[in-house]
Amino acid sequence: MENVSEAADKETRYHFTKELIQGARARIKHTGQIVNLIRVSDHGISVVAFRTGGEYFISNKFLEPLLTVH
Repeated sequence: MENVSEAADKETRYHFTKELIQGARARIKHTGQIVNLIRVSDHGISVVAFRTGGEYFISNKFLEPLLTVH
């Protein structure tokens, strides 16, 4: 019989983890606007570029990563 933790590990192994990655796209949680991530910091601040232009600092807690399939 399998250990419960091993079964849970097998179940979650195929789930994708969502994390902010430099060069990827993300969505601002409050507005739903999609931005490009220029720089991502482990300290909680990212630099994002809007489609209309300009680069701005924004807190990582306000960003939601988008999963893209290539």
